Amino acid sequence: MTDVLRKAAEADDRSIFALARDADIPYPVMYRFLKGDKTGHKWGLNLTTADKLAEAVGLELRPKKKGQR
Repeated sequence: MTDVLRKAAEADDRSIFALARDADIPYPVMYRFLKGDKTGHKWGLNLTTADKLAEAVGLELRPKKKGQR
């Protein structure tokens, strides 16, 4: 889920600042998620924040169809 969110956010045309603003996520949180901290470590998001980002980039979480893995 993290990889899908990160790829969708990176593919979005908005800047990190604009995406953070539109998703109502603090800019430093969005920046660390997409770019990483001083050491290059990319942070994760809690579920509430991930939900906000998913909404902002047009993603939704839903069950897989039977037989898919």
